[in-house]
Amino acid sequence: MLLQEPRPAAPARPALCLFTDSREPSGVGAHMLALVRRLRGCYDLSLLCPPTRAGRRLAERAAALGAAVLTADALRVVPDWHRARDWLLERRTALLHVHAGVQWECLSAHHLARAAGVEALLRTEHLPFLLKSARDRAAYTVSLPFFDAIVAVSDGVRRSLLAAGVPPERVAAVPNGIEPPPPRDAPPPGPPVFLTVARLSAQKGHAALLRAAPAVLVGAPDARFRLVGAGPLGNQLRALAAELGIGHAVDFLGPRDDVPELLCNATAFVLPSRFEGLPLALLEAMGRGLPVVATDVCGSADAVEDGRTGLLVPGRNPLALAAAMLRVIDDPDAARAMGARARRAVLRDFSAARMAADTARHYDRLLAARAAPHTSKEAA
Repeated sequence: MLLQEPRPAAPARPALCLFTDSREPSGVGAHMLALVRRLRGCYDLSLLCPPTRAGRRLAERAAALGAAVLTADALRVVPDWHRARDWLLERRTALLHVHAGVQWECLSAHHLARAAGVEALLRTEHLPFLLKSARDRAAYTVSLPFFDAIVAVSDGVRRSLLAAGVPPERVAAVPNGIEPPPPRDAPPPGPPVFLTVARLSAQKGHAALLRAAPAVLVGAPDARFRLVGAGPLGNQLRALAAELGIGHAVDFLGPRDDVPELLCNATAFVLPSRFEGLPLALLEAMGRGLPVVATDVCGSADAVEDGRTGLLVPGRNPLALAAAMLRVIDDPDAARAMGARARRAVLRDFSAARMAADTARHYDRLLAARAAPHTSKEAA
């Protein structure tokens, strides 16, 4: 008679893994860290992400919060796929929560989940549906049934998925949330300062902001435009500022660790994006009580109520953007009132606590559904 080694006892708390294969998990990473921070006492949490510079930083921060971490190119490199599979098996992972920055990310995660014996697979879409080619759309459609449920980070993202053909019963909105920041004091007197915190990429629309600046400077010659972030368009945007003759008024600050202080010293926050999911930087600014100017696009429009918690303008419209910034300068009392209402909206609707609780309800529902057939068989 062969003696079999006993299997390790199942963990007292369900083992869940948060997974992304995004190479630059900035907003995605912040969302995942918020879940780790809020849910670490309820589940045995781990995090799996690529070994890029940004991925390693995400893993370090998750480990500091008490999560087990693994950096691996789990969907691109065969040895890393095996490492990730074995790691998930050893942890007896019950649910894999996939986070996709763009729809083509993480599409083959179901192969890894099946090989690791994962019981449930949840996918969060952090951006609206962006796939254009028939091939990419077909790949998404084929992969979709392997995920037990889809979560969208805003109602706008959910609507874009429905328009792309995702069945309504498969997708739910769980809006992004942040830890409530302290309110800022009144900004110090001085020239108007417009702050933007965003990766220097085409998505974020910095070119429209720079093209709006000359009209703002006509009305407010001492205004400053401060751009926090790095990205592939950095040199191009600097050249555009020089070409427009506004280099003296634009500060390219690069990545910064003092964004809360910069927010406190700004007149308004500006986000001229072409599209968003639900931008955390915008929520952070609103949470500080800062008036915001944003383009009327998916994601930003989910957070900002035009004229009450901020100002929304048409996308790729520098003149409208300039007019909104001048409106903030010309009516500081109205701007302060918008900032106060924005803070209340974030505390009420966009907290990390609410986001984590809503996400946990999806976890528990999926795990209960998976456990039900086993319970029925044992009872029989």
